[in-house]
Amino acid sequence: MKKQTPRLQSVTVLPDLVVSATYTDRRTVTVSMRDVIKSYPAFARLSSAEECATVKVADWGFSLEWRCGMSLDCDRFFELALEQSDMIENVRFRQWQDSHALSLAEAAKAIGLSRRTISQYRTGARTVPRVVTLACKGWSNDQVKEAA
Repeated sequence: MKKQTPRLQSVTVLPDLVVSATYTDRRTVTVSMRDVIKSYPAFARLSSAEECATVKVADWGFSLEWRCGMSLDCDRFFELALEQSDMIENVRFRQWQDSHALSLAEAAKAIGLSRRTISQYRTGARTVPRVVTLACKGWSNDQVKEAA
């Protein structure tokens, strides 16, 4: 049986426009909305503490939503937390896996690692080493060549 994807369970707003969310797998991550606003001007409506505090879990835990209509899906919120923790290679790894629609087992087979290691890279439990990033790029290039 396939394990269910972790969804958002609860959300709170901390001082200085920091949003803290807990997932159904008990993992808690925080995101500075100041950094999000700086990087993505579309989120400028959340620059007031009053508006930022209106965040709630929506779509059965698959997104966060604010009263003004802004929203973030649970995967992107998690990736923002990884980015803000200087784990950009983990974000790129997640994007590689998702772009090829690879399960944990398929990703492990593709680059010669264990399923558990793939899971740890995906969740940010371990930092993705450069050699793994290069392996992912090499595998992607091979797929393009095979398709041609």
